[in-house]
Amino acid sequence: MAQARSRALTVPVRTPRPSKRVRGSSPCPAGTAASLRPCVGASRRWPRRLRPNGRARYAPGSVNTELIVASLSGVVALGSAWFTARSGRRQAVLAHELESRTAQQDLMGRHRDPLLWAAYDLQSRLYNIVDRGFLHVYLHEGSDRQRAYARRSTLHVLGEYLGRVEILRRGIQFLDLGDSTLNRRIVGHFTAISNVLNNDGGGNPRFADQYFVIFRSDQRAIGELMLTDDGTSCLGYVEFCRRLEADPEFTEWFGPLAVSIEELSRAEEPPYRLVALQQALMDLIDLLDPRAERFPDHRRSRLGRPPGM
Repeated sequence: MAQARSRALTVPVRTPRPSKRVRGSSPCPAGTAASLRPCVGASRRWPRRLRPNGRARYAPGSVNTELIVASLSGVVALGSAWFTARSGRRQAVLAHELESRTAQQDLMGRHRDPLLWAAYDLQSRLYNIVDRGFLHVYLHEGSDRQRAYARRSTLHVLGEYLGRVEILRRGIQFLDLGDSTLNRRIVGHFTAISNVLNNDGGGNPRFADQYFVIFRSDQRAIGELMLTDDGTSCLGYVEFCRRLEADPEFTEWFGPLAVSIEELSRAEEPPYRLVALQQALMDLIDLLDPRAERFPDHRRSRLGRPPGM
C-alpha cells in the first residue's frame, strides 16, 4: 500500500526546453530569467514572439520596406490618375475637333452644289450681257415675252446667289471655322464679290456707274427675301415671278436692279462692274469645283480681266 501511495503522489518534472538562440546573442541557460531577455552582448532587437509586453512589433527594416512599398503604390496610383485625366481631356479635345470638322464638312456638303449652281448661273448671265449683248437683244429689241423673261430671269439669278450666300452665312456663324484654309478662302471670295456690288465709285472711278450697285445691308435683305419659309432653300423661278408681280414690298427691293437692267439694255459699252463681278464669281467657282467635275473647262469662259484687278 505504501508503495502504491508513493507512486500516486509522484509528480513528473518537466524538463525545461532550451530557449532559442537570438541572432547576435550568446546562449543562456534554459529555465533562467535570463532566457526571457537577450543576454549580455546581444542585439537590442527583440524577436517578435519574445516582446515583453506581448505585442508583436516589426523590426525597423520591415517597417522601412512596407513604407517604401506603400509610397510606390501611392505614386503609381497618382500617376495613373493623372494620365487618365490627361488622356480624357485629350480625347475630349479631339472629339470636339472631329465634331466641328464633321459639322463644317456636312454644312459645305449640303450647300456647296446649290451655291455653285447659283454662282455659275449669275456669271453666265453677266457673260452673255457683256459679250453677247443679251439685254440688248431680248430686252431692248425682243417681244413682250422676251422682255419679261430677260428682266425677271436676270433679277432671279442675282437674287438666288444672294440667297445662297445668306443660307451659308447663317450656318457658318454657328460653326468654329478654326484654321480651315478652305473656309477662310470661301469667306474671302464672298467678301470680294460683295465689295464689287457695294462699290459706288467713291474709291475707284471705274465703278462710277450706278449699274447693279447693291449696298451690303441691301444684299442681305434681298438674300433674306429669296429664302423659303424654312430658310433652307431659295425661291424657285415660278414663285419668284409671282411675288415680283403680286407683292409690292417684295418688288420694291428689286426696283433699283430692274432700273439698272433697263438702262444696261441701252448702254453702248458694258460697265466695268459687270466684268469685275463675273471674274470674282469665276474665282469662287474654281474654288468650289477645282477639278471641273460639275462644270468642265469649256464652260468656264471668262471675260477679259479689267486692268488693275
